[in-house]
Amino acid sequence: MKEIAKEAWNYTFSEQPSGDYVLSVVCGGVGVYEFVIRLTAVQAAAYEREGIPYISRLADQVRHDQSPFAEQQV
Repeated sequence: MKEIAKEAWNYTFSEQPSGDYVLSVVCGGVGVYEFVIRLTAVQAAAYEREGIPYISRLADQVRHDQSPFAEQQV
């Protein structure tokens, strides 16, 4: 995987050899865990339009509530 962006204790955003984008988000409170998703085509297009600010907002959404992203989980 090619790491594109990383914020310590926040997220790591990478591109897989297949061209898929993967976002790993640090979640939790007392117990910290990573929640990893593969971006959908719509999310990838938003990243390509808006850049890293979009990824930061998406990471915040994932951290707040993982359930809408369950089907994307890697």
